[in-house]
Amino acid sequence: MHRKTVFLITLSIVLLLGTVSDILPCQTFTLKKGSILIVGHNLGARNHVPGLVVINKRGVRKTAVSWKELLSGKPASNPPFEWISKYGSVTFNPFCRDFPDGGMNEAGLFIEEMTLDGTRFPVDESKPLLFMMLWMQYILDSFETVEQVVQSVHDLTIDGWTWHFFTADRKGNSAVIEFLDGEINIFKGKDLPFPVLCNTKYVAEVKNIKRYKDFGGDKAIDLKSHRQQRFIHGAQMIRDFDPEKDDAVDYGFKILNQFDRGGTQWSFVCDLKNLKAYFRSKASKKIKELDLKSFGLSCRTSVKVLDYHSDLEGNVEKNFTGYSLKKNRDFLKTAISALGKGFESFLTAEGSTIEEVISRLAGYSEKTSCTK
Repeated sequence: MHRKTVFLITLSIVLLLGTVSDILPCQTFTLKKGSILIVGHNLGARNHVPGLVVINKRGVRKTAVSWKELLSGKPASNPPFEWISKYGSVTFNPFCRDFPDGGMNEAGLFIEEMTLDGTRFPVDESKPLLFMMLWMQYILDSFETVEQVVQSVHDLTIDGWTWHFFTADRKGNSAVIEFLDGEINIFKGKDLPFPVLCNTKYVAEVKNIKRYKDFGGDKAIDLKSHRQQRFIHGAQMIRDFDPEKDDAVDYGFKILNQFDRGGTQWSFVCDLKNLKAYFRSKASKKIKELDLKSFGLSCRTSVKVLDYHSDLEGNVEKNFTGYSLKKNRDFLKTAISALGKGFESFLTAEGSTIEEVISRLAGYSEKTSCTK
C-alpha cells in the first residue's frame, strides 16, 4: 500500500475515532500458569461499537479480497488466492461475517488486533493480498499454532488501516506482530517477555517497564494509578496471579478491568484449552458464555450468529440464530451508522456508493461455498 493511501486511511480513522492514546484503548494478554491458559481482550472506542458473535464453519471455500477492492470493486493485481477452512471458530465481528476483530478456533488458536499509530504494511505485488480482517479469519480457518501464523505473515500481504496483532495457541505460545516502515516485526519466545499488548510499539513498552520494581528498575507500581501505563499493570497482574487462590476467568476480567481507562466497549476472555469464551460489554454488563465444542462446526450446518450486546447472562448457546444475508446487511448498516457520516464518506472515497460498498462487504460470505 502506498504511503499516501496509508496516511489517508490513518487520518480518516483518527478523525472518526479520536487519538489512539486517548480514545482507542485496546488491550490483549495471555495468562499461562500451570494448567491455566486464557487470553483476554478489551475493545475501546469513543462510541458504542455494534458486535456480532459468529460461529464459523470448517470446510468452507473462500477467496482472498483486499480492502481497496472492497471499497472500489476493482481487483488487486496480486496473485489470486483461495483456501478451504480447516477449523471452525468463534469470532467477534464489528462489521459483518468473515471480517472479525478477533476470535478463537477449535484448535485453540487465538488472534486479536489493536490500533498502532505508525503501522505501514509491506507492499509486495508478487504475493496474494488480503484485507486485514479477512486475514484474521483466514488464520482461524487454517492454523493451529503461532508459528504457522508467523509464517503466514511472510507468505501473504495485508492491507487495511493501522493495526498490530496478538496471537496465542493451545501450547501456550504467544506472539506480537507489527508492521512498521513497511517491515515485519515479530516478537515471540524470549523476545516476548511479557504477553501483553496495548496501543504502543512492543519494544517501547518493554523498555519502559524496565524502570519499575520487579522488572529491573526502582519505580513503584501503583495499580490504583491510571497515570501508569496499562502494559505495566497487565504485566504486574499476570505476575501476581495465583492459580491456587484465583479463578482464572474471573481474574482475566479483573485484568481487563485494570486496563480500562474509559472507552472500553466490549471485553472477552477465551479459555484456549477448554475452548470456552466469556464476553460482556458496556451496553450489556452481564457475562455471557459459550462452549465452542457444543456447536456443530460442519459447513453442512448453518452458520450461527448472536448480537454481542444481547441482554443475556450465562450460557447463551441456545440464543444463537441462523445467519442470513439480510441479517449481515442489516448489522453492517447499523455498524456504519454507529461510526457516523465521516466513516461513510471514508468508505466511498474510492468512488463507489455506500450501497455498493455494503453489498461487497455483506455479500462476501455469499460467495463462499461448502465443500463437504
